[in-house]
Amino acid sequence: MTEAYHEINSKFRKELAELHEEGESLNHCYQCATCSGICPVFRYNSKYNPRRLIEGMLTGKRDELIHDPNIWLCTVCHNCTEVCPQGVRVSELLATLRNLAARAGNIPEHLRAEAKVLIETGLVNAPSKATISRRAKMGLPELKTADPAEIRALLEHLDFIKLAAKEEKAVKEESGGGKQQ
Repeated sequence: MTEAYHEINSKFRKELAELHEEGESLNHCYQCATCSGICPVFRYNSKYNPRRLIEGMLTGKRDELIHDPNIWLCTVCHNCTEVCPQGVRVSELLATLRNLAARAGNIPEHLRAEAKVLIETGLVNAPSKATISRRAKMGLPELKTADPAEIRALLEHLDFIKLAAKEEKAVKEESGGGKQQ
């Protein structure tokens, strides 16, 4: 997909550089596709293409990218960053893109559910009663977790709780559950 010069908007590039210290590395990308060639996700799902995402960042497709559900497919294995001949910090740029998407309300349902559990328990995946029981029967030590109040304080400091509440409210309104009749 070739963009005409007049269609390229460099504001998004500048925004990414300001948001993350590695954002400036984006300007070194010459679209060689080494990132896509090494990507384990792209190997099995061609909808996720790191080179195309970087191209979108380079050409200023901010709104399109932050609403693209495929940005959440990255496993953050950092292979793309390790092999980039230009030193583009691909995985860091994708993490920044995900943060922007989250602020815009584009968070997949499974991550919303994990966020809710994290806020409530301090764990992303709380052990089930069956797991706790099996561990006890096997003589394994009880799983130690951080104090949920400490985790909650940290999440509040990072504005994560506000973001999660905003997202939950938006989802309820979308589904008709939060609308007044």
